[in-house]
Amino acid sequence: MRFTPTLFLLVAVCHVILVDGGCTFKCSMVENILEKLFKSTGSDNCSHQKPKEIPAFSASMTNAKVLGATEILQFDKVWTNNGNDYDPNTGIFKAPFKGVYQFSFTVMSSSGKNLWVFLWQNQTPLVSVYPGTGYNEGTANMVLNLEKGDKVYVRCGRSGNGYINTGKGYWYSMFSGYLIHATK
Repeated sequence: MRFTPTLFLLVAVCHVILVDGGCTFKCSMVENILEKLFKSTGSDNCSHQKPKEIPAFSASMTNAKVLGATEILQFDKVWTNNGNDYDPNTGIFKAPFKGVYQFSFTVMSSSGKNLWVFLWQNQTPLVSVYPGTGYNEGTANMVLNLEKGDKVYVRCGRSGNGYINTGKGYWYSMFSGYLIHATK
């Protein structure tokens, strides 16, 4: 619970009334106000669901591959998956709460091959990364307002194939996200 200047003032007034032997009516009135303040500032009155565990995930790709034109990247080596809201079989994070989230991904292109990927929210491409050809990395970071159930994922560019490089023990390509703050 947070103590505000108003709460301190009310406690001081009640103390002065009790110490100086003031009337019972004034003190009981202050006590009623204090009781209402405690109830209104307590966390039990929140109208939105708060997470028991902060949704967070971090995953890497274990194998280099040729991506289809609109293929969702599957980051299959899961490092962290609080709440199990990231599915390594699909590459999709599904928001368990309405709130503000942070996402980042890094991808590496293969030698002599192009790679172009986007961060998507539901069916909308947001930002793209084009690391170019030949062992170049590209990184994107975004803060997003999500509704409960929104899906976020990394997907190959709109046309053509993508050639993504990674390797066990090197983890060049990765995807992470976490809840910053749940909202109503």
